[in-house]
Amino acid sequence: MTRRPPFAASPLCPRIVSLVAVALLALHAPARADDAADVAPDSDATAGAVPHLKISGSQRTRYERLDPQFRRGFDDSDQVVALQTSVVFDWSYDAFQVVGEIMDSRGELNDEGSFLTNTVDTLEPIQAYVAWHKKGVFEDSGNSTLRVGRFTLDLGKRRLIGRNRYRNTANNFLGADWDWRDSEGRNLRIFYLMPMLIEPADAASQLANDVALDHAARGTRVIGAYYQLPPFADKSVVETYLLDYDVDPPSGNLAVAAHWTAAGARAYRVPKPTGGWGYEAEAVWEWGRAGGTLNGVTRSNLEQNAYLVHLETSFAFDARMRPTLLLRYDYASGDKDPSDTTIERFNSLLGARSFDFGPTNIYGPISRSNINTPSLRLNLAPKARWQSTLAYRWVFLAQARDQWVGSGWSDPTGKSGRTIGKQIEGSFTWTAIPNRLTVEPGFAYLELGRFAHQVQGSAFRGDPLYFYLSITTTF
Repeated sequence: MTRRPPFAASPLCPRIVSLVAVALLALHAPARADDAADVAPDSDATAGAVPHLKISGSQRTRYERLDPQFRRGFDDSDQVVALQTSVVFDWSYDAFQVVGEIMDSRGELNDEGSFLTNTVDTLEPIQAYVAWHKKGVFEDSGNSTLRVGRFTLDLGKRRLIGRNRYRNTANNFLGADWDWRDSEGRNLRIFYLMPMLIEPADAASQLANDVALDHAARGTRVIGAYYQLPPFADKSVVETYLLDYDVDPPSGNLAVAAHWTAAGARAYRVPKPTGGWGYEAEAVWEWGRAGGTLNGVTRSNLEQNAYLVHLETSFAFDARMRPTLLLRYDYASGDKDPSDTTIERFNSLLGARSFDFGPTNIYGPISRSNINTPSLRLNLAPKARWQSTLAYRWVFLAQARDQWVGSGWSDPTGKSGRTIGKQIEGSFTWTAIPNRLTVEPGFAYLELGRFAHQVQGSAFRGDPLYFYLSITTTF
């Protein structure tokens, strides 16, 4: 099946949000506050007996260059200076907290032939929420936080829902999020989310870095529950989650319809700093109904049946430069037959991917859809303020007849094979001034394989090479 972008823009509902916020204030009962969960990065506000205001922020300037371009329909090479500035206002009093974050994301040096998606979102209030903290919920050590408004959210490892770290813009939501955790490591979370759509969406406005407020996706919502068990004796952690994704499409765009459920589980153990084994395993299954295009006809009630598997083992050596070697495998299902009534391509929803597959933004050739990719990774920490990583990855399509997702290339006959190529990537991070200044150069090189060379219409000038230099300041 051919999937189309799942969201359509609509105005926000400020009256509803205001009413919910007022209702939240009315629920106040005497209680000591606890640390807020999932507030903006670098925000550690704790409710206290007196009002407290904290202002923090960051500015990241990153130059990126890609040559040649691997995507269909864009200029042969691309570059951008991606600028991201964030200011967080965090006010707390007693059990209440009000958080606001303005993020300014913009691009320079790009042009009409550039890949513009996810670079520009100027002067956007990506967080504006009220939180209520309550201690002693369910048990003496149980602490809960209820957030209502607009916020970012990280679910587990962030493969399905998460705030982007590398990408120049960040996923954010309008809704409610209740988080409970205790001293033994249990964590329960229940949430209702309406994804926000980045505005402006047209290329001319993005090139001009025009300002426009984002909007909630019309008729789109994600309802979810997450639970983490307390750590086992060997420090292993197990978490599980259930998501219900629903899109009621407008009559003129039935292909964006979605009414499906995702169930996932993840288990992991981090290697000890003194050395030892670690692992991570995550699996997700999606089932239900979704929209798509079948033989050129738009349908809204096709079957969705897809899955994801991530497996990882790691070993940390007790040696100089603290090397950690990781063996990883990722599989996200693809559509076996584009002409049948079942969509088997995994939908990565609103997740992040740079921590698995390398740099994104104007690069990002690997998506968590129709992909089959093992890899080796080596992490080093030569000194306390120096970190580096080097990774080698084999990249294949899960299904030869489905798309190379994100590139614009596909071969419905399957005759071009499954081999996208081999990727090597590396980065070096220097914390020049702790908590103030970080410098990070990096690169990625994709040696194209059979599919890229044989798919109809391709005429790559060479293998894509990507380079970036990032400077980040915080306050």
